[in-house]
Amino acid sequence: MTEILNWDHTMIDVTDLENAINYFNGHGFGFTHGGKHEYWGTENALDYFGMNYIELLTVADKEQAKQFPYKNNSGIYDAVEDYFNGIQRFTTFAIRSNNIEATHRRLANAGIDVGDITSGKRVDPDGNLIQWKIFYVNDNLPNNLPAPFFIQWGEPDPQRKQTLTKKGLIKSHAAGDLCVKQAIFNVENPQAVAQELGKMLITTPLRDGDNYVINISNRQFIFKHGSENRIVKLVFNGAKKKTTLQLDQIEFELK
Repeated sequence: MTEILNWDHTMIDVTDLENAINYFNGHGFGFTHGGKHEYWGTENALDYFGMNYIELLTVADKEQAKQFPYKNNSGIYDAVEDYFNGIQRFTTFAIRSNNIEATHRRLANAGIDVGDITSGKRVDPDGNLIQWKIFYVNDNLPNNLPAPFFIQWGEPDPQRKQTLTKKGLIKSHAAGDLCVKQAIFNVENPQAVAQELGKMLITTPLRDGDNYVINISNRQFIFKHGSENRIVKLVFNGAKKKTTLQLDQIEFELK
């Protein structure tokens, strides 16, 4: 089976889930509660833009959230650290694979420190069991940019899209026909970061002036020079009105 990779979702750390939901939904988004991750002691809210979505993540069980290690849990571990430090920002992003075993094997053969493939699950508010396979990358990218993690859902994309639409999760938004088009990264060395990530994603970055661009499906990761070494902004197409939303370090640009 040919390995196909897509930008699945973007993780955002929040300290007050209800406040974050109310802020974004008050500006035309449609975040709904996703459920709790019992192992990690976390909970989330999700908003879908086709098959690409955004996850607002927070701590639900403080004692449980302190129990698990960084290794094999890097993305969640960083989110928990942000919660206890009172930081709201983008954590990292997930790449969806149609063959997670092949992806895992390819990265391991390239010398990348990948964690084991594990099975994840959560129960949504309607009592439905959601399942997936996942693995984390224990190394950071250059400039200490958090590496993406890789996921394969229990349903193939066409079936999963039908399921999400039937559940009302893929829906229209009051702010417009929104589509997450770009993630903007500010990093100290855009070329080095883009090249390393490009290897993970089996693609070659393109130079655009001082910036570097990775095309993934019909979306883009754009790497600019900056000191944050994080995603700093998501850019959306299809908005009824051009505007910028800002919640602490979280920025949405609607175009």
